[in-house]
Amino acid sequence: MTPSKPIVFFDLETTGVNTSQDKIVQIGAIKLNIDGTEEVKNVLVNPTIPIPEGATEVHGISDEDVKDKPKFNQIAKSFASWLSGCDLAGYNSDNFDIPMLIEEFHKAGVDFPEDGTSFVDVLKIERLVNSHTLGNTYKRYTGEELEGAHDALADVRATLVIFKKQLEANTDLPKEAKEIDAHCQGENKRVDYAGKLYEKDGEVYWNFGKHRHALVSKTVAYANWVIGSDFPEDTKRRIRLVIGG
Repeated sequence: MTPSKPIVFFDLETTGVNTSQDKIVQIGAIKLNIDGTEEVKNVLVNPTIPIPEGATEVHGISDEDVKDKPKFNQIAKSFASWLSGCDLAGYNSDNFDIPMLIEEFHKAGVDFPEDGTSFVDVLKIERLVNSHTLGNTYKRYTGEELEGAHDALADVRATLVIFKKQLEANTDLPKEAKEIDAHCQGENKRVDYAGKLYEKDGEVYWNFGKHRHALVSKTVAYANWVIGSDFPEDTKRRIRLVIGG
């Protein structure tokens, strides 16, 4: 790979997944220069707020590890300078790492990103190059073409074959439906069937839109807009339970 300008691949570890409230605790980055050389940064950051136990279980970074480390606003200008003139890349970075980094720079009073910065999300590339249609997924797992695609029963049979192949190929996957469901949801538990909401640590958050990862209870005006709009009734009912309407 020979880019026309440097590209920085990066990943953030944080206190949580709320980009407006949570903070960065680690920045890992590799700058791929035009000449093919690489520059590496691996920085621990004092988030200035306690790191929840659940977050520490994920990334292994505790309050003790970062208590003497610089705060983000202390490294913001130098880090922005290091990123200057570069494009950015990550894995699922469009959904989390980029918004989180922009938020932290904003709080530190640093303009970011520069005009002309491009963003590469490797997960999106994967979804493009490896189609996840039923037929293509079936062929990846079985090496065979799916006969009778879009016939309901044929599609069901193919889905069952894929499921069995997934369990065979990934022996660490749970075997019970309840456990698989929880595994796919991760630390964020499903609240409504449409997946517009999720629960974490007993609180209900938005899983879409401009308030994604914000508390439903703290965005009542938005909640009322959703209730009055074309959303599933199950979702609306769950929202009413949260806001008490």
